[in-house]
Amino acid sequence: MDTSRFTYVSGPTVSQSGDYYTATYTTTTDIATVLNNGQKVYCKADYGTGSGSVKSSLTLTTYYNCSDVSITSLGAGGTETITKTDMGNGTIVASVSCPAGNDSVRYTLISSSRSADNATCTKSTGSYDPTYLSACAPQYPFTTGYVEKSWSVGSTGIDVCTSAPTGGYLEYNTVNMRAKMTNENETVCGPYVVAPCLISGNCTLVVDSDYTKTGCSFKSKNSKLYLFYTVKFSSPVWTTTERNALKDPASTLKFYGCSGSYTETMSKRRRDTEEVLMTRRALPGFDSIDEDIPEDRYTAREEASVSLVAIGCIAGLATVAIAATLVWRRRKETTTESTVREEA
Repeated sequence: MDTSRFTYVSGPTVSQSGDYYTATYTTTTDIATVLNNGQKVYCKADYGTGSGSVKSSLTLTTYYNCSDVSITSLGAGGTETITKTDMGNGTIVASVSCPAGNDSVRYTLISSSRSADNATCTKSTGSYDPTYLSACAPQYPFTTGYVEKSWSVGSTGIDVCTSAPTGGYLEYNTVNMRAKMTNENETVCGPYVVAPCLISGNCTLVVDSDYTKTGCSFKSKNSKLYLFYTVKFSSPVWTTTERNALKDPASTLKFYGCSGSYTETMSKRRRDTEEVLMTRRALPGFDSIDEDIPEDRYTAREEASVSLVAIGCIAGLATVAIAATLVWRRRKETTTESTVREEA
């Protein structure tokens, strides 16, 4: 007996039936032999001097026990439930399931070349095929949608969405451009005219205090205007197709030739802080502004609550931005609205 595959336990125990004697040995299997087409076991009965001996052999095939084989989900997130079903004849099928979803989260089984929703272990292989089960991936609903469009406006000679647009185009200053983007009564410009969910009333426009959710920005280094808006859906949606159908413009998002009148001027305080805002946004790596942007009008209590340090920082940055503006040579030529090109 190959002791590398079997461990002797006891024996022999001899029993007799007429002229036949049976010797029984008890062993345990350490390694399955099925992959080697079994293991030959040799037996010899020695009857003593003058009587000779008898030799015989048999092939002993041992199998794997799939009950002892474990399996996990590839990339498990801890929400998976694994169930094993005994199919008989030493075969076990493992399957995985995910928790029931709710209004906040749903789960989807994600498989790969090494994983599947079900895996099978047989006594002849002693392993599961495939090696892993699928994992439960959480899916969260979309509650908001964001859209950004850009235009190259260098040929117009107008710096749109700045505190002081060139050429005296008052309607293109930051305040008026933001007003175009947030005016729900506007019939030509802004998201209320083009966003399907705003048109149907299935969402609301998100407007924050510093207009980082809905508004505009201008990058002087490449003369690009950016218009962007964020909408909050009345009911969450679960697919990108549904989300895009609600938020994406049904037509061109316009900022010129508007139906409303936009003639608000900007105070020196507002111009200074807007220059800081636009300068900071134009710098690489800045997605939002940390400082509080002062409003045009302050009550005594509001002014007292502003940090002196913050005011000092803003004033310093404003000085740099204004100096840069003074030396910037703006082109004087004008052009028609048709020269403004929207970029996808």
